[in-house]
Amino acid sequence: MKHFARVVFAGGGHAHLYSLKHADRLVRQGAEITVIGPDRYHYYSGMGPGLLSGIYAPDDVRIDIQGLIEKKGGRFVKGYVTGIDPYKKRLFTEGGETFEYDIASFNLGSRVQVESIQGGERETFPVKPIGNLYALRQTILSMTATSVPRILVIGTGPAGVEVAGNIWRVVSQNRGRAEIILAGPDGSLLPRLPDKAGIHARDSLTGRGITILFNSLISSLDKGIAHTRNGSDISYDICVIATGTRPNKIFYDSGIETAGNGSLVVNSCLRSTSQPNIFGGGDCITLDTKQLDMVGVYAVRQAPSILYNILASIRGETLKEFVPQKNYLQILNLGNDDGILIYKPLVLRGRWAFMLKNLVDKRFISRFRQ
Repeated sequence: MKHFARVVFAGGGHAHLYSLKHADRLVRQGAEITVIGPDRYHYYSGMGPGLLSGIYAPDDVRIDIQGLIEKKGGRFVKGYVTGIDPYKKRLFTEGGETFEYDIASFNLGSRVQVESIQGGERETFPVKPIGNLYALRQTILSMTATSVPRILVIGTGPAGVEVAGNIWRVVSQNRGRAEIILAGPDGSLLPRLPDKAGIHARDSLTGRGITILFNSLISSLDKGIAHTRNGSDISYDICVIATGTRPNKIFYDSGIETAGNGSLVVNSCLRSTSQPNIFGGGDCITLDTKQLDMVGVYAVRQAPSILYNILASIRGETLKEFVPQKNYLQILNLGNDDGILIYKPLVLRGRWAFMLKNLVDKRFISRFRQ
């Protein structure tokens, strides 16, 4: 039996890819499918550092979500979702368009908090969206062709470590020279991971001549100078911001229940705790029972549950709970064909770890190729 429903997917990220690939199942139920996203392509974040270093070309790391959804009977609309009226069941885009829905699902990801550093919104390269890393690559290639730039990477977590290591690869493989500096407020690298991971990362980066500045909280950027809270200054020609991320802002003031960081609060079925016709996954949500790390593996695991529960909602059936795993595999690309594998408490480093990551990433993206 068909049940007409207007289903709108806001964002085409990891948590929605499974639904887009199988959108014909929704269409067969009588659903009208719309996907709204800023670009027809979704760039896979796990391969972003490799895009920066040239291991991958842009086409290697992206999924054509427009082609994917149109093939399954839905439509794609290019735009940014900037607002929601949950009472009138409407979404709004920056272009002034309005989309009515019966069921909406959000997978809007997270953004780098550039505003946490005074001047951070000007002349910097935030590591998100992932396309920024390709623009960073082009800038590095251009500058190293005629000079020896100082490249500052702010942030000593996984993103900062991977970006610094892969900047080294850009420079070295193109026979250029650069001074690469990695700075952050902590006393070690990868402070949220086991100590051994940070030691491996430090040894790898410093062994290639990358400078690491610990206990250096950057407070402001101004005309090529980074000012730290301890009073020291760091000069730079290129600045990359790889600090913490926050969810998209659109749920603020919408009347939808949000967490302290502005994310959409959902129950174990990934359904909004305040709006039963709204679902979500990935970095833009918070489970009402548990705070998950902002890592892609959770979004990927949530994806089948989102499709199942949207279908169940259309049919008036019982929803299924998403049960997050207690531990997950994480592999860092160090930029020199080397990797660090973390599966707490296990930490291992080697070329084989990068090769495993490369295999896993390529297999994932191939699932959504036409």
